[in-house]
Amino acid sequence: MTDTRTPPGVRYAHAHGLFDAAEYQPAAALLADLAVEVPDDLAVRLLLARAYYHSAQLHRAESVTRAVLDADPANAYAHLLLGRTLERQSRHDEAGGPLRLAAAMGLVG
Repeated sequence: MTDTRTPPGVRYAHAHGLFDAAEYQPAAALLADLAVEVPDDLAVRLLLARAYYHSAQLHRAESVTRAVLDADPANAYAHLLLGRTLERQSRHDEAGGPLRLAAAMGLVG
């Protein structure tokens, strides 16, 4: 359950700390609640997608990453994350496009 009395920035920092400590599932749970509360915050959604990716919730990672890209098509890291997520699902042909875009945007895959 989310304590909505705690400011979103404090909850984001806590979730980021969990992510940095490789506590991906608890981080994802906090970030999922926060993403509902502040749906336009792309930093929250991108960290949520990363937490899903690292906790092997690959369909969720893909969905959230695609939503980030819908809102910010120039987000090179989101293209890289989408490509890596598709690769982990053995969808290599689909992964090629996002990975090439990320590389063209300056990210090394």
